[in-house]
Amino acid sequence: MKTPPNQTAFESAPSKRDYTPGTLPKRINTVTADVLAGLLESKTLKGLESVFKQNTTRLGAFIHRLERDYGWHIDRKDFAAGTSDGRIAHPSAYWLPQATIAQALEAGAREWVDSVKVARAERRKQAGKCKSDAAKINARKHFKNLDPRQEDLWRAA
Repeated sequence: MKTPPNQTAFESAPSKRDYTPGTLPKRINTVTADVLAGLLESKTLKGLESVFKQNTTRLGAFIHRLERDYGWHIDRKDFAAGTSDGRIAHPSAYWLPQATIAQALEAGAREWVDSVKVARAERRKQAGKCKSDAAKINARKHFKNLDPRQEDLWRAA
């Protein structure tokens, strides 16, 4: 059996595509807002890059939320990437069509994107305190419900 040729078009009717922008999230200091702001700035987002830029390992979950809850039509494409352990992984890249970006910017999204950048910068100023608070919480609560047979794995005896 022969392998069918690769298709160059992924949509059956690309001329009928809906490029209407979705709604903008009301909370602007969230990862969801940061992801959408990046997409509205014509950026192509990839999972590993989002770890450092949006501080999340779950980019796909935020893309799904933007599509489901806010009505955005986000394009994606899987690509091959060689890994340091000798495998080929197939992560995804996400972007908004230029027509969608243009409509969103005409409707006032530029001010929203700028406000997201300011809000996220303010939130990042709290990172040190949040890391300290998290360490304190983990020191108190993390070990209470552990199996006593595994205590040596988690605590110095």
